Amino acid sequence: MSIVDRYVCFLSILVLGTAVVFVWAGETRLDLCLSVYIIETLALNQLFVWLSDRARNSLAWVERVFVVCFAVIVIAEMVRIITG
Repeated sequence: MSIVDRYVCFLSILVLGTAVVFVWAGETRLDLCLSVYIIETLALNQLFVWLSDRARNSLAWVERVFVVCFAVIVIAEMVRIITG
């Protein structure tokens, strides 16, 4: 199994496990779920630093998009808290 295959398997298992925990806990807040998924993916990307250059470059673009999405979620929550 190649390193990219391992990355996809680990990411799938991680997201599935988190989804099971969310369902078990009865979590319904989409912003919380998305934030946790984004943080997990970013952390897993940092663990797989030995991927090929092409794979790392592709993941860098994905990481940038995820960071922007996470920032939008955090800013939206801050606005919601401030405005009451």
